[in-house]
Amino acid sequence: MKFDCINNKPKTPSQRERVLNRLRKGSVTSWELSQMGILGYNSRIMELRRAGHEIITVMEEVQNQFGETVKRGRFSLLVSEKSKS
Repeated sequence: MKFDCINNKPKTPSQRERVLNRLRKGSVTSWELSQMGILGYNSRIMELRRAGHEIITVMEEVQNQFGETVKRGRFSLLVSEKSKS
């Protein structure tokens, strides 16, 4: 566990770390990321891609609370043999 050097309290993971940790457990939707408090998830996904992580996005249709069909993104982390080692 990392500690903050100023007040010696456990350091809270960054949003980027939280998104990456969640993606390592399996695919995640934009709605789920929003529920985790990550409202700028598109920026975090872009930062992770720029850092070399292969993340694919698939748009899926779902019904919202009003019965309308809307699209939301589902993000998945591709794990290559090279990154497993």
